[in-house]
Amino acid sequence: MNKKTVLIIALLLLTPMVAVGVPRVSAPPEEILKIGVLVPYNLPQGHAHLGGAEGGALLAAWEINVTGINIGGTIYKIVLYFEDEGAFPLDERKAYNNTWKLLEKGCKIIIGGFRTECTWKIIDAIEDWNAGLSDEEKVIYFINGASTDQLCSQTVGVDYERYKWLFRINPINSTMLFKNMLGWLQGYLIPMKLAPLYGGNVKFAYIMEQLKWTEGIEWWLTNYGLGPYATLVYGVRTAAGTDNFVPYLEEANDTGARLIVTAYTLPDAQYLIRQWRQYQYPFVIAGIDVFAQCRLYVVWTGGACEYEMTEDFAGTRTPITPLAVKFWDNFVGNFTSPGYPPAWPVYTAWGAYNAFIVLKKALETAGTLNSSRIIEVLEAQETDLLNGKGKFTSIHDVYSLSSGPVWPDGYTRAMFVQWVNKEGVGLVKEVVCPVDQVYSRKVKLPPWVYELSDWDLNFDGVIDIRDISAAGRAFGSTPGTSRWNVEADINLDAVIDIRDISAIGRKFGRTATPR
Repeated sequence: MNKKTVLIIALLLLTPMVAVGVPRVSAPPEEILKIGVLVPYNLPQGHAHLGGAEGGALLAAWEINVTGINIGGTIYKIVLYFEDEGAFPLDERKAYNNTWKLLEKGCKIIIGGFRTECTWKIIDAIEDWNAGLSDEEKVIYFINGASTDQLCSQTVGVDYERYKWLFRINPINSTMLFKNMLGWLQGYLIPMKLAPLYGGNVKFAYIMEQLKWTEGIEWWLTNYGLGPYATLVYGVRTAAGTDNFVPYLEEANDTGARLIVTAYTLPDAQYLIRQWRQYQYPFVIAGIDVFAQCRLYVVWTGGACEYEMTEDFAGTRTPITPLAVKFWDNFVGNFTSPGYPPAWPVYTAWGAYNAFIVLKKALETAGTLNSSRIIEVLEAQETDLLNGKGKFTSIHDVYSLSSGPVWPDGYTRAMFVQWVNKEGVGLVKEVVCPVDQVYSRKVKLPPWVYELSDWDLNFDGVIDIRDISAAGRAFGSTPGTSRWNVEADINLDAVIDIRDISAIGRKFGRTATPR
């Protein structure tokens, strides 16, 4: 894998010289910039054919190498080196040793670190390597994948001079990931949909993996909950490798919970989702499920992921920025393996690509490979990323500001998406939070939870003139216009028209109660 990847990039670099066949007299000199990428092989967040970090790094390098990086008048072309971080099965020693291999190969920049335990070892390896170098020569490291707050707060935040070479490019830290979830649940999903259905109070539970990063989420839910319209009635953290969730789902159901908050980075959640759908438990499921970002999640769950809501970078080809659409199309067009559908990029692919955007701008602005100068630029610059504006905090964490259901500032943040089955297309991911963007769509509740959820716009248990009137007032509107009502977009085609009003009309007079 590693040798093949390096050969691909090397051939890419040589192709222009072979095609031209004569010296380019006026061209600037060219050099090689070696970049190491640590990926969680054996997990979909790593391999390119599953849309992971490897694919994001390869795509970015291919595109950058068309023109190269102009550093002080010298054109640098990228050569990538890949190693396994040892995330699954967990091997912290492998994380350290494989990082060291990249450093010995002369990699000036390291990108990666999906699992927190591995990321700590990557930091240790680079720190040990950098100890023998001057500040101008130190290797710079971009964390891509691990969200634990302490990775930045207990390193750069505590000992800046020692760890100033460390930056997190993706994702925002666990606190902000949870605030995104909390802001949407408290500010929209619960008060606007679930509370009206359940008489003003929603009983909720949490089911999450028993790893370090979920401790803070559990603490908050236990001590503060989800706001005035929700009551915590059950909670459990499951051991890694759990594949039977029926006992936990049964216990949650017995307490009357109607919302399950999840937090999973490992593949366990696919079993939770399968069993949730198989037995049609009357819950809405919303939370963090990293595997649910993958296109193959539909296959892994047998399609049971429909209606699941998870945090993600984007939905299916979501036009967050023009660059995001270009990235999506180029990614899908490049990464396909026999037996697999074209890959969709998961969050580590977005993060790897964003790292190269940030790095190219910083190197060209600095005009040097002097690490001290590059770090100064990284600390000061703001960059247009695939998914919004990007910059770093004082402790070198990726900056994120808003955490509610709307997105007024445009800085990179987590979004909530929902798997929905669109006619003629199949299962795709639609953005349901933030709720104020032109690409935002309505939350669809599972029909076994509330059978009239698509058409009952005010969730009062009956389809009547008030629902038709609400759709009528929004007639002709599209996202972003003043009369837009996302609840009236029955078929999710981003326009309120006669098809939506007719769909409500065909259900006129129907009544139902949520389970």
